[in-house]
Parts: sequence; structure tokens; C-alpha cells
Amino acid sequence: MLRNYLKIAFRNLWKNRLFTAINVLGMSVGMACVVVLVLFAQKLLTWDDFHQKGDRIYYVQSEMNGERNNQTVYPILDQLLKDYPEIETGTHIQAWYTPWIHYGSKDLQERTVFVDSTFFQIFSYPFKFGNAQTALQDKYSVVLSEKVAKNLFGDADPTGKIVTLDDTLPFKITGVFAEIPSNSSQQFEVVLPTSLLKSLPGFQQNADWYNTFAAVFLLLKEDTDKAALEAKLPKLVKTHFAADAQKQKLHLNLYKNYVYDDTPIFASFIYGAITVAAFLLLIISINLVNLNVASALPRVKEVAMRRVLGATKTLVLNQFWIESGLVILVSLGLSVLFAVYYLIPGFNTLRDGTVQLSINFINDYPTILTVLGISLLVAVVAGTYPALYLMRLKTTEAVKGKLSVDPRRGRTRQNSLIVLQFALAISLIVGTIGMKSQIEFMKNADVGYDKNNVLVFRTGLAYKNENTALSEGRVILDELRRNANVESFCASDLTLVQYWQNFNNYYPDGNQAKVVKLRHVSGAVNYFETYKIPFIEGRGFSDASSADSANNAVVLNEAALKAFGWQTAVGKKLRQLNDNRVYTVIGVTKDFHYQSLKDHVEPLLHWYGGRQQLSNFLTVRLTDETKGAALTKELEARFKKIPARRALSYFYLTDEIAKVYQSLDNIWRIIVFVTMIAILTACAGIFGLISLVAKQRTKEIGVRKVLGASVLSITALLSKDFLKLVGIALVVAIPISYWLGEKLLDYFAYRVATEWWHFGLAAALAVGIALVSVVFQAIKAALMNPVKSLKTE
Repeated sequence: MLRNYLKIAFRNLWKNRLFTAINVLGMSVGMACVVVLVLFAQKLLTWDDFHQKGDRIYYVQSEMNGERNNQTVYPILDQLLKDYPEIETGTHIQAWYTPWIHYGSKDLQERTVFVDSTFFQIFSYPFKFGNAQTALQDKYSVVLSEKVAKNLFGDADPTGKIVTLDDTLPFKITGVFAEIPSNSSQQFEVVLPTSLLKSLPGFQQNADWYNTFAAVFLLLKEDTDKAALEAKLPKLVKTHFAADAQKQKLHLNLYKNYVYDDTPIFASFIYGAITVAAFLLLIISINLVNLNVASALPRVKEVAMRRVLGATKTLVLNQFWIESGLVILVSLGLSVLFAVYYLIPGFNTLRDGTVQLSINFINDYPTILTVLGISLLVAVVAGTYPALYLMRLKTTEAVKGKLSVDPRRGRTRQNSLIVLQFALAISLIVGTIGMKSQIEFMKNADVGYDKNNVLVFRTGLAYKNENTALSEGRVILDELRRNANVESFCASDLTLVQYWQNFNNYYPDGNQAKVVKLRHVSGAVNYFETYKIPFIEGRGFSDASSADSANNAVVLNEAALKAFGWQTAVGKKLRQLNDNRVYTVIGVTKDFHYQSLKDHVEPLLHWYGGRQQLSNFLTVRLTDETKGAALTKELEARFKKIPARRALSYFYLTDEIAKVYQSLDNIWRIIVFVTMIAILTACAGIFGLISLVAKQRTKEIGVRKVLGASVLSITALLSKDFLKLVGIALVVAIPISYWLGEKLLDYFAYRVATEWWHFGLAAALAVGIALVSVVFQAIKAALMNPVKSLKTE
């Protein structure tokens, strides 16, 4: 029986090979996109899911004035372990600085974290060499990633070998861990004990009960009541926290949710991927159902004869299910190949290392089962609908090849699906246009400073002799002052596109009730002048004014001025909570964008970073950008003479600003691709349907041509009904896409308005592509020889 089903299925698929080809092509490309989107969503939904004790790992979150932070005070861990027996153990994960690792003739610097000795007992990072339980028990032990170990030692087991950190401290390698999955919140290459940090003066100064900078993670004992434990934390705050920090609330959150709190846009990525996948799946499913119904209509007599000969409903359904299943099976195979060899590599390139996708049939079985389940469901629906439709016909009429039901009912149902299909595709087009407009707006918006003709050199090169570097640096800076191609320059710890996530609470001297949370960063001499950041009042930092250092000079932005409720700020005094120093405001800048325009400009404070000398960055404003190549060559030659571990590198500020929006650009490209697939799939469906209509009306077309009908009138006759459906889809899609577009754009603090031309361009694209699909086939039918047409039965 199965053999007979397959023989008839292959015969019917070949007979309707145009529909078969459209279905296979549309399904394979569409399902490939669905596979990638589902895999992406699954990676995000299973973030940090690989830790064996994940259901007992929590992190401490602090809340102040309604704002939550995934960090807390450093000493809290020891106190928690001492006071609360419900906690089995805990660890810090602290990024403080990145030491150089030296072995033989090799030097390297990789992302480093400082953790407690229990770190690998809490988190499940598999070891390739060494013992995870004892790896960090010694103060001078280091654990390396497989990549770092291979760079230093090749494929040999390096445990027990000694490496030198920062040319001074010998450390024993006690373990090597395997590559960390890309869907892990913690990404690092080198692990060192936190006991090292406690000997650093800068760390000791901040590791108190006031400064919030520590990431603390806890492993609770089995069956611990998290809520009951959390309810005890206010007492700990009141007992131990500094007086100025006792307004904080502490929360214990499951570690699996860490990435959602740390990166709120994460949830948007998940919902976006699932929504787009659902839209695309619906479009290709409608296409399959419509084409299956259309191609099944000529089989009225076949189905009727089966019923006359005693076939049950199940036997008829089996035939249609097998035909749909074959199409789905072939499409699924092609979609996996397309996804693995084209879409996934392209997606990984666009995501720039953030979430790298791959299909592993062991680890990714949820995705594979999901896609198989979806494919099975589509096959069942696509096979069931036309079979049931044909079985509802009267047998006495059906054996003659006639439709005994009102054909308008079938057409109405079919037309509704076409409208829905195009409405979804048009909504995707509108969303794509809106997102592109927003990205271009952010790239070209006034950022509050002059970003042109600015060349930035990375001068934090890990010099082997700091005194030599400072001496040579002074000579280089003096030469820049005399360079006719240099308008101005500054040596600073940071640049405008790399501001620290560093905040503190300030209040006007004598008015501690007015506390304002400010982002605070280091400022430099000539910094504001080089970037051409305009001042509302006052000035920037200067070497000519010794008072800047003596008075702890600071510069505020306009947002900070408003936050304090001041009309003027120059000369006013500020203090930090838990700090006795008094800061003097010497200037207020206009607001400028030091981060993406998706975020509001926050209240900002620059403190005086000291006299001008070589630092992490050397920012040069050129008189003309064409002079950049000569200056770069000159500086590269000068810096080569200073012994350092890194070579001088540079970037133009405009290029670095563009990188801020690179991830959004990449997401837009992905959406464009999916939208193209959606609209082309919808048009392919219409192409197939009009081909069927033309075939069914072959004799009518011949008669009309004999009676004098023109090619244009016949083309219009065949096309108008389909183009009307596209028009109706436009009417349906406009309010839906407007609502979705507004929701999308509301994510950005500074956004474009949804313009009428967004809908106009979407309409033009949809109608244009549909018109080409419909008119091509209509003209082909209209040009047929009427003599052949009239012979058609």
C-alpha cells in the first residue's frame, strides 16, 4: 500500500512540477531562516543553562532609588557565609585589571577574572587538565583557558609549569578549562585568586561597605527557602553597610536570569526572533496550503472515484499527507544544508562573536525536535485541508469533475489567506524601513561635538619601562604642539566612545538631602577643546591652572546641572557620599552623546586627571583628515623606539562611532534577508495560483482572443483580482505595522517619527514585486495561440 501511495505521490508531484518547485523552494529557504531564528532563540533561552547546580546558584543584586544593579559591596560575601548557614558557599567574579602573562619568549594579555577558591565548585566549566576542586587553593595559582594554554605550550599538559605575571610574580598553572560556550554570561581566558587583589592599594581603598562594584554569587543548600533568606538581608544592610549606603535593598536572583538583568535588550532579541520566525512560518504555511488546494482542484474526479471504490477518509488523507510529507522532507533537507553552509556562517559573522550558532545534533536536540514538529504540523495541515475540501463534494457531481459547492466559499477562504500572507510580509517591510531610518538617524545625528578630522592613537602599550615611556612621551607631545597639521590634542585615560560604567552619588556641599547619581570619569587637559565640546559656562581642565589639582576640579554636563536644580554651577562645591573630599565645579558643558543614541544622556562628571602626559589614548584633531597618514607614519616610528609589549594602533573617531551601531546594522541586515524571503515567498504563491487560473481558463482566453480581446485586457482580467488582494493586504497591514513600528522605535531614547513614506515605500515594493509575478504569467497566458486554446477540454 505504501509503495502505491508513493508512486501516486511522485506522479502527482511531477505532474504539478511548477507548484512542487515553488513549494520546495519556498519551504526550503523559509524553513532555513526559521531554523536559524529558532536556534538563536534557543541559545538565548538556554543562556547559562549548562551549569549542573544552576537551580541553586544565585547572585546578589542591589537596589537604590528604584534602580537595580548586579553588583554589591565586596565584603558582603564573607559576612553572608558567616551569618547564614543556608548558604553552602559563594564566590566573587571580579574583573579588576588584566596582567601580562610571560612564558619563555611569549607574552600575552587575555580577559582575566579574579575569583574565590570555590569558583569551579559552583560553576560547571569542564577541565581539560588539572583538578577543578583544588585548582585555586593556592594564592599563586592560575587557571588558563584551552586557547591560552595552546598559545603558550602547544598541545602539551601545562599543569605544574610556572608563568610570570607582569614580569614580577611567578604563578603555577594548576588547571586548563575547555572552551566556554558562547551562551555563557561569564567569558574569560585567565582565572586568578581574589587573594591577590587584597594586596593592591587601589583595591583595598574601594573594598569597603559603601562602594558597589563587586559581583557576588552564592550556592544555596538543597531545599533552601530563597524568599526566607532574602527577608533576612535588610538586617545585614543595617548592621554592616556604611551609613550612606543603608538605603540599599538586596535581592537574590537566580543566576539563569543574570543576563536578562545585566542586558535588558536580551529579552527583546528572544521575542523578536520568535515573532519573525512565526511570521515567516505562517507565510510559507499559507503558501503551501493555498498551492495545495489550487493544485488539488483538478483531482476532484480522482478523489470521487476513490470514494466510489470504497476508500475511507483516512486512506484519502494518507495520500495527501504523503505528498505533503515528501515536499516537506525534501524542503527540510535542503533547508538544513542552506542553513548550515550559508545562513549560520553569515549569521555568526554579523553577530560578531556575541552568540555563535552551530548545529550539534546532541546538544541542540530541542531545536531539532522543534523544527521537526513544526514541519510535521505543516505537512499534516497542508495535506488535510485540500483532502477534506474535496471529500465534502457530492460524489455524483464529483465523478463528472464538477464542483458541487459554491466556488466563492473556497475562493473567499483562499483569498483571506493571501491577504494575511501579504499583510505579514508588508508589516515586515515597514519594520525594516523604520529600523533603517532609525539607524541612519543615529549615525548622522548631532552628537554634541565635532567628530570629524579626529584621529585617536591607542598609547597604552604596556611599556617595559614606564619612566622611559613618560620621558619619550613628553618629547612626542612637544613635537605635536609644533606640528602645523595638528589643530589640538589631548592625552587621556578614555575616549568619547569608551566611557566607563562608573557611577557614584554626589551632593552639594552642605545639602546632603539633595543626592544625585552621576556617571563619573577621568577628564584630561585640553580634552573638551580637542573634541570641540561646547561649554555653557566656565572652562575645561588646564595645566596653566595649578588650582585644578588643589581644588579637585570637576566639569559637569547640562544634565547634571538640571539634576541638581541649578541655574549656574561654576564655583559650587560637591561631595561624594562616604568621601571627605570637596570638589569644585569649574565648568558646565552642553549635553553630548558619549554612548549610543538609544540611551538618554545621563548626568555626567569629569574629574581632573592630572597634568598632560602619555596615557591610554592620544587624541589628535587634524587641520585636514588627509594629513592623518603622514602623522600616523611619524608616530609609529617614534613609538617603535619605546620598548613595549604592544604596537601602536589607531582609529578615526567617525569609524569608531559607526562601530557603536554595527550590531544594529547587522540585525537590520538579518531582518532585510528574512523580509525578502517573506515577500518573495508570498509572490511565488500568487505566481503559482495565477498559473493555475490561467490553465483552468485556457479555453475562455482563446474565445476572448478570437472575439477581439487585446493582450492588455486579458492580462488585466487575470491580474486584477490578485492585485486587489494585495491592496486589501495593504489596508490591513498599515495599522498593524504602524503599531509594531512605534513599539520598536520606543526602545530608542532618541528616535525618528514613523513617516507616511515608510508605508508608501512598503506599498510600492509589495505591489511592484506582486505585479511582476502576476503580470508575467498573465501575459504569457494572453499570448497563447487561440487555436491551441480552443482545443483544450
